[in-house]
Amino acid sequence: MDIIALSRSNIASEHICCAFSDKKCLPGYEAKKNWLRERFDEGYQFRKLDVRGKVFIQYGKAELA
Repeated sequence: MDIIALSRSNIASEHICCAFSDKKCLPGYEAKKNWLRERFDEGYQFRKLDVRGKVFIQYGKAELA
């Protein structure tokens, strides 16, 4: 299995495999992607398996928690 690291360069084309999978949750899904874009510069990480399903880990620096 491949692990995909999301970044500013690929977040537009990658699914973030979160709970916002229903079309009615699209605003929340886009808000989460926008939030992630802003956090990448702070060292925030989002890794996911290249599989169907919700298999991911996200983490940031403790100083910014």
